Amino acid sequence: MNEFNQKANLRISLIPLVILIILILGAGYLLLEGEIKLPKFNRGPQIKRLEGFPTIVYTDKQIEKQRKVIKSEQELTEFLNLIDPSGLLEVRDKIDFNKEYLLAATTETENETGHSVKIRRVYEDKNNSTLLVSIQEEEAGSNCDVEMDKNISVDIASISKTDWNIEFDRTKQINQCNKN
Repeated sequence: MNEFNQKANLRISLIPLVILIILILGAGYLLLEGEIKLPKFNRGPQIKRLEGFPTIVYTDKQIEKQRKVIKSEQELTEFLNLIDPSGLLEVRDKIDFNKEYLLAATTETENETGHSVKIRRVYEDKNNSTLLVSIQEEEAGSNCDVEMDKNISVDIASISKTDWNIEFDRTKQINQCNKN
């Protein structure tokens, strides 16, 4: 009986200690909220930058701006050949199209340097099951030194595979260069 009482007392004395530890961890989490990334379930699509992108391809080929969701190796090859028929443009990262898609964006063929395109962010619209890909295009202002050289700006990013609709939205920014 005495041994049973000792075990019961030990369990009872550990309860306040466990509660105190939980309170300390909870207070620490609240104080450091946003600085510590805890794993979340159902995080939605994850976007990842690809090595070597965004980039600029110099070409004489005239193309329209492109916004594509690339779902296979064949579509990727067709897209890269459209942008750069010489075959110099390539995706260095290994892409598993069973788990992820590629988001691709280009400018139209520009006659001078100073243009760029970048996939900035992906927004979720859970009500409509839609992903909105935000693309930022930049161009040189009127007081910038530019060279006359035809080029296309290209950006490619990977996103976890989804069955949601994917739409693209563009924002345009004009960079003002400072001349001294």
